[in-house]
Amino acid sequence: MFQLSENDADTAIHARAKKRGQETFTLVEQDITAVQTIAHWIMLNIEQAPEAKLRDALEKCLRMRNWKNKKVPD
Repeated sequence: MFQLSENDADTAIHARAKKRGQETFTLVEQDITAVQTIAHWIMLNIEQAPEAKLRDALEKCLRMRNWKNKKVPD
């Protein structure tokens, strides 16, 4: 079975949103508020988002918190 890499999946998500005329916003792990922003998103969506999406967000959040050189987004 073919599986998209995480980067390919992200690119596909952005392409679908753009095709529908939707804006997107990207966080990177060096952003000083990325972890808190994702954690807040999880909190706001805990009851309605699919469990797989919540788990994916939490896993990314936990990995992002280990970034060594956080900085204000540029």
